[in-house]
Formats: sequence, structure tokens, C-alpha cells
Amino acid sequence: MSSTLLWITPLVPAAIGLCMLRVRSERMLSVLDVGSSMTVLGLAMAIAYKVIASGPLTAVGLLRADDLTLVFLLLVGLLALVTSVATVGWIQQEIAKGEMRKESLRYYYALVQGFIATMLVTVLADNLGILWIAMEGTTITSAVLVGFHGHKQGLEAAWKYIIVTTIGISFGLFGTVLVYGAATHAQSGGTAGSMNWSSIVALSHLDPSIVRIGFIFVLVGYGAKAGLAPVHMWLPDAHSQAPSPVSALLSGALIKCALLGILRFHTIACHACGPAFSERLLLIFGLISVVVATPFILVQHDLKRLLGYHSVEHVGIIALGIGFGGRLGVFGALLHVINHGVTKALAFLIAGDAISRFGTRDIPKMRGYLGIAPWCGTLLLMAAFSLAGAPPFSIFISELMVIRAGISAGHALAVGVFLVMMVVIFAGLVHHVGQIVFGVADAKADRSPESRWPLLGMLTLTVVMLLFGIYMPAGVNRALVRATEVVLG
Repeated sequence: MSSTLLWITPLVPAAIGLCMLRVRSERMLSVLDVGSSMTVLGLAMAIAYKVIASGPLTAVGLLRADDLTLVFLLLVGLLALVTSVATVGWIQQEIAKGEMRKESLRYYYALVQGFIATMLVTVLADNLGILWIAMEGTTITSAVLVGFHGHKQGLEAAWKYIIVTTIGISFGLFGTVLVYGAATHAQSGGTAGSMNWSSIVALSHLDPSIVRIGFIFVLVGYGAKAGLAPVHMWLPDAHSQAPSPVSALLSGALIKCALLGILRFHTIACHACGPAFSERLLLIFGLISVVVATPFILVQHDLKRLLGYHSVEHVGIIALGIGFGGRLGVFGALLHVINHGVTKALAFLIAGDAISRFGTRDIPKMRGYLGIAPWCGTLLLMAAFSLAGAPPFSIFISELMVIRAGISAGHALAVGVFLVMMVVIFAGLVHHVGQIVFGVADAKADRSPESRWPLLGMLTLTVVMLLFGIYMPAGVNRALVRATEVVLG
């Protein structure tokens, strides 16, 4: 019965998505969307309870849920529910402004459910081949959503997204084949379990040379999907052109799924050739991501592209935490996965409301948001300070852990560069958001009352963002400690 949960969880959004293709009622589509996401989160919580109570769950050697899985599974479930609730009001605004047609709503909702299903398979996959297929599935479903409005910029962003991530994931496939070959050789030609992560990490005498080459390919391949520089080119375009709830899922959940793939192979590499090799690569890629994102954040005028480059920065911070190594570094990185996922989803939902009200993404043309939308304006300020790493918000805590891990590991130069970039990014982000929030809004700006459904979703994420910055629930702390032990082997 426990293993059945692993199959049911991704099947729920897949099945409901197919059913949505037959539904034309806007209200019924919203009910199905929210109901599906509530069910997914409920199933994720049931899986978490089973894993905590009795250890990892497996299903036919293809799917698996362990303590590391839970961090990403619950994040996907939470963001799926919040974005579906926010979509109720967002859809109404889009239809009123002519951005969405009622006839196409069923296709939009069905694609979102398919996107969620592929992400769930990604985080639950034990078989590395299934992991790769599911990751490619996320590209197919989300790329259509990126260009869903049919605008020229959106179609260009979707095309770039497909090309870059497909080429990248091809590298990931080659790395997977190399690791499979090493596992088969370690079993003297036997193939039983040679594609399963849980079996590979239990093997002794994996060929370290092959595993090193395989990890390099995987890091480039899955790093492209995660948005690690210098293979991040698709991310700002896709995140800026996608519908706002989809942007929230892309940045909050999808890139974290790719990071989970990297973590699985990182664990194998640590087991086969020691932690130094893969940690050094992650440290380099992480630092490059932070440095590359900084100047683009400073000069950016498109609000959603600004948030997109912030995703590149924060993915780099997660990679830095893993690269610094040790329990504190990995714990901080996993906590940052949650903190950034929640905060960035909040920021994209608010950005969608602001763009809808001002009719533009150009930051210099957006003024007085606090005056026309006091709740959303306040939440945007809070999200911006959180993304900038200011206390008492959650990202401050996880960034501080990463910095402490770097100092403890003796990476003084990397920590110094990281701190300088953080100061610059803080100043740039506060400047950009201050332009939007303060001042007097243009007379053409939409001053309609704030929709309660998107606001409900935003407030839910804000509570989590504040809670994790002030108090770490004991259950969350234990879960992260156990997930850290999985990564450290």
C-alpha cells in the first residue's frame, strides 16, 4: 500500500489533466485544478509520514522516496497548490484584459497538470533513466506553457528554452550512460539494478575515472536545466515570458528538480572517488553563477527578467553550499532550496499582478505600486528584501549557513567574492523594487481591488518565508538533517 502512493501521486495530475481537455466550464476547470493540487500535497504529506516512520519507500525499482526526496516533493506539492489557488483570480484578470481566451483555458490547465506530473516523477525517480525521461518531459510541457500566449517574444523564449535544455540534457544522458557502464562493470557484467540510484550508491569499486567523466557531463546537462551559469541562457527569457503562475513553478520548483538530479549523481561521485572532485566542480559553477548574474541584475529593466537572473544567482548559492561541503554546507543548501522556492514563487506571483496593473514590464515605467495595491506592494517589498538576503527573512538564514560552511572549509576567497556580490545585488534589487513600490502611479494604472484568491496564495508563501526566518520547526529541522545524511552518504 505504501509503495502504491508513489505511483498514485504523479498519476493524479496526469489523469486530471486529461480529463480537463473535455471540460469547458471555467469554474469547473478551476475546481479541478485546485482539487488536483490539494490531492498532490496530501499524497506528498502521506509519503513523508511513511518515510519518516518506516524508512524509504520503493515501487518496482523505478520510483523511490527517501529523506532527500521529501524536501523536493513537499516543495513541489506546496507550490502546486499555491499557484493553483492564485490562478483562480489571475485567469479572470487575463480574460478581462484579452490575454487569455476562454476556449483555450482547458489546454492551459491540462498542460499545467502535465507539467506538475512530470516534476513529481522527476523527484520520485530511483531509476536514473526514468529521471532523465521525466526531466525531458518537464521541458516539453513547460516549453508549450512558456509560449502559450502566442506572442513573438514568448515563442522565441520557448524555442531557446527547448534548444538549450535539450542539448544540455543530452549531455546528462551521456553522463547517465557512463555511470550505468561503471555500475555494470562493478557487478562483473550484471545489469540488475545498474540504473537504480539506490543500487549504484551501494556498490563498491565503481571505476572513479568513468564516474568523474560521467559527473562532468551530468553537471553540464542538468546544470543547464537548473540554470547554472554559463549554461543559463534560456532561463531569464523563459521565466520572463511564461504566464506568471508558470514562472512561479519554473523558478520555484522546476530548477530544484534539476538540482535533485545533480545531487543524486554527486552522491554517486562522492562514493566512487571521494567528495573533493564533485564538490570542487559545484563550487566553481556556483561561484560563476553568482558572479555572472550580478551585473545583469544591476542593469535589468524588465521586472520578470530581473527575477529570472535572481534565480541564476540563487541556484549558484545552492551549488556553493554543496561545494563547500560538510553537514552545514549541505544543510544550508537544502534549506536554501526551500527558502528560494517559496520566496521566488511569491515574487513572480506579485510581479504578475504588477505587470497586469501597469500594462508594462519596464521598471522605470512602474511607479506607485504600494498606493494602488497596498497588500501586494508590501509583499513585494518583503519578497525583495528576502531575495536580497536581509533578516529576518528565511533566505538570510540559509545564506548565512552557506557562508559559515565556506569559512569552516577554508574557502576564504570564494566566500569573499560571494559576499561582495551579495552586497552589490542587495543594493541593485532594493533600488529596482523601490522604483516600483514608491512614488505616484500613472493615471492609466489599474486601481481595481486586489483579488482575494491570488492574495491568499501570496500570503501563504509569505507566512512560510517569515516563519523559516524566525523559527525553524523541529520537524523541518529533523527532515533536513536526515536529507543531509542522504547526500553525505
